[in-house]
Amino acid sequence: MLDLADTVAGDLKDPPPEAAAAELNTRLTRARRAESQRQTLQDQLRRENKRLGKSIQAIAGIESRLESMCREAGCSSYDDLPVAEKRSAKRLQLEADLSRLDERLLELSGGATTENFIGDALKVDPDSIAGDIELLHENIEKLNQEKSDLNQTIGEERTELRQMDGSARAAEAAEDIQIQVGRLENDIEQYARLKIASRVLNLAIDRFRDKSQGPILSRASSLFRQITGGSFEGVRAEFDGDGNPMLVGVRAGSGEIVAVEGMSDGTADQLYLALRLAGLEEYLVANEPMPFIVDDILIKFDDARATATLEALADLSAKTQVIFFTHHRHLVRLAEENVAEGALIRHDLV
Repeated sequence: MLDLADTVAGDLKDPPPEAAAAELNTRLTRARRAESQRQTLQDQLRRENKRLGKSIQAIAGIESRLESMCREAGCSSYDDLPVAEKRSAKRLQLEADLSRLDERLLELSGGATTENFIGDALKVDPDSIAGDIELLHENIEKLNQEKSDLNQTIGEERTELRQMDGSARAAEAAEDIQIQVGRLENDIEQYARLKIASRVLNLAIDRFRDKSQGPILSRASSLFRQITGGSFEGVRAEFDGDGNPMLVGVRAGSGEIVAVEGMSDGTADQLYLALRLAGLEEYLVANEPMPFIVDDILIKFDDARATATLEALADLSAKTQVIFFTHHRHLVRLAEENVAEGALIRHDLV
């Protein structure tokens, strides 16, 4: 026993054999427990090393994908990828919106190319769109009513046709048809005479109107042409479908007739102002001058038409005093730049 203690634990050679044996047994138990823990830790270490290897491989794969994404997105670092992702999402949204707009344009263009559709749209006068739409609605209602009447007539004729049995009733119907044909011949001849007479009468009315336009309408036409910057050739009197007199604008170049209802708000205001100025000028010919006071009448005018209006007011100021109120500084600037010296006196109200 002493030899064993001296071999494995030199510090136990002095105690009694029984105490040395007990201590050796204790130390053996601790050593076995430590060995078991060492084996467990080694197994755990091997598993963690294996997991670490997989994680390193996963990280390498992710880094490779990130580098590929950076190259594709044109980013210099990973931190720029969220911004690139937002840009990509925005681009996808814009492309989707563009696709929907292209489809809508294709529907509106009736199968024409986008370039041709845009070209046709630019040729349309925006002042006439409202009037054209209203006229189309009226035509649609009229055609629907005609369709309803025709359907009713067809139904009545079919009912009468079913009731015919090929006997005396059919003979009566044939005789009635011949009578109606005879009447139609007379009616058609009368209709042709009336149609020709109506056309001749309209031509006479047009010639009379052109010769009889008074000085106020003539001056208003000139002012309207000036204020609209030549967009309109002038104004003239016309008749609506019921024969009532009405004023219309005449497009420059094309001679297209534009009713007041088909004009924009600004153009309608310019027509009213031209008529007002023409009436005032006619009044001043035979009456004492009276101040002409206006308050911000150019709100709906663009700079070109506002300048033309200011020049017209300056011409009127040679005949009577013109007082123009405004709180828009750019109109003051337009007046100072375009109205001749001596015709403009500025007063700032604080």
